[in-house]
Amino acid sequence: MGNVGIEATRFLVGAIDFGTTYSGWAFSFKHEYEADPTKATVKHWLSKSGNLVTNKTPTCLLIKPDGKTFQAFGYDAENEFRDLVDKNQHGNYYFFKRFKMKLFKKLGKDLKRDITLEDEFGKSLLATDIFAMSVKFLADDMLANAGKGIDGILKSSEIHWVLTVPAIWSDAAKQLMREAAGKAGICKERLTIALEPEAASLYCRHLSVHKNVGSSEFSISKLPDGSTYIVVDAGGGTIDVTVHETGSAHTLREVRAASGGDWGGTMVDKAFENLLITVVGKEVYDKFKVEETEDWLDMLREFECKKRETMVDSNSRIGMRFPVSLADLLAETQCSIHENITSSKYVGMIEQRRDRIKFSNEVFINLFEDSLKKTTSHIKSLMSEGMMKEVKVLLMVGGYSESPLLQHAIKEALPEIQVVIPYDASSVVLRGALIFGHNPLSVTERILKYTYGTTYTPLFVEGKHPESKRFTSDDGDRCLDVFSKFIELGQTVKPGETQITKSYFTLKKDQLALLFEIYATEKSDPLFSDEEGCVEIGKLRIELDKECDEPERAVKLSMLFGGTEIIVEVEDEVTGNKNITTLDFLG
Repeated sequence: MGNVGIEATRFLVGAIDFGTTYSGWAFSFKHEYEADPTKATVKHWLSKSGNLVTNKTPTCLLIKPDGKTFQAFGYDAENEFRDLVDKNQHGNYYFFKRFKMKLFKKLGKDLKRDITLEDEFGKSLLATDIFAMSVKFLADDMLANAGKGIDGILKSSEIHWVLTVPAIWSDAAKQLMREAAGKAGICKERLTIALEPEAASLYCRHLSVHKNVGSSEFSISKLPDGSTYIVVDAGGGTIDVTVHETGSAHTLREVRAASGGDWGGTMVDKAFENLLITVVGKEVYDKFKVEETEDWLDMLREFECKKRETMVDSNSRIGMRFPVSLADLLAETQCSIHENITSSKYVGMIEQRRDRIKFSNEVFINLFEDSLKKTTSHIKSLMSEGMMKEVKVLLMVGGYSESPLLQHAIKEALPEIQVVIPYDASSVVLRGALIFGHNPLSVTERILKYTYGTTYTPLFVEGKHPESKRFTSDDGDRCLDVFSKFIELGQTVKPGETQITKSYFTLKKDQLALLFEIYATEKSDPLFSDEEGCVEIGKLRIELDKECDEPERAVKLSMLFGGTEIIVEVEDEVTGNKNITTLDFLG
């Protein structure tokens, strides 16, 4: 199959980093990449509230009451929704925040094409439509800006898109994002899915020493070929942990499969909401969110700023505005903040006076506790593995990596490890995605997280196969549910090269289709597909061109595992017809 999906010419590469908390875009032209791979045009977003300028915008989507028409995205969505709330016209609009994490499903947890998402107030829409509107806005905004820098009109055939996803995402989640991009008007032949830790790592392979945070004069780009380092991509939703090895010409290879969990910055946000519920009560908080939405949004935005400033050893109290509307709602219930605090574990740590509420630094640090504990425990567990003994460097990227508390926790957990944090850690995924888009083969090897296979029906063997799986076909008794392994977990795979080819046969002369159920498991060599831990993750249907006179008809199935997505080539051995297709992981 060769290097399927890799085009020779990419005049412009556009990258979209669709994050749980924040999203953004960047682009670079081919001549810019060739002169300096780190050069990129990154959009800077204006909040219009406090004149805050960031290189990403909140992952917020506002949809008109018909449920089909895009209204606004990002800071604009927040601001326009505030205006609607102020005029009491927001009731029928759809307002989505931080919805990306709904796609994070562990092995065995289904993700279907018809999945719906609830907005902040319980109204539901189809997930692919929500993601498609968001991607379309970001893509259109990027094109409008990229077009300003050239003479003439950019042709769609000159643009290649890169969409970033967490490395620990399932094949189904990647497919849903690809289908959403298709709905947004991005042609599948011009779209590459990039894994976020790989993109970040690629960018840092090109960084010079003076661009690192802190006084340490150290750079990933200075590591000799063959050096291994751990990458912690800490975002709003997930913490992705993987291990890379440096190669020649700024390439890298994955030497340990990605792992991690949903321990990102939104876990801290949830802890803050739980804290507010402790202070004012759940009934009051829920009413505040629905009836005083503008004040609720302002409070969460202020917390986002305070969260980033929380230090390890500060003795000062952290003050926030306490909305008058929240105090009024509390007064209606005849509850007292002071009584609620007195009966909680926060005695002496929280005080409220008029329109201000103050928290001890200890309270804010406690909000990070679960996230930090889960992250550091996971990394320490990985570091205890034998293969990790040579790892002496850890690279922190992603927006959450800018948190002083997360930085301190990781450094404290791994005192012997050199921790490298590039400036503007939140944008390195975007910048690295451009490098990957221009040169997809800059990642030379990956490690499989699962064993993949399908089922087949060999002739029944007495004493070997269980009687419960016997059935009769045209040519005798056969055995159901036997696992046919494509490839085993832990195996090294190469983009464009790692190809598994097997032949499968029809059971009937007049059979005009074959249906393959694709399974994944963390076992190395299962015997049957219905064993515990074997999970059906997708289907592949192959249509056959014409009937065959032979009792069995062979179909050759070739699967390419080295890329960020699985690619399939099917050959009908009767007609010789070949077809490149994809697996359906969404059912």
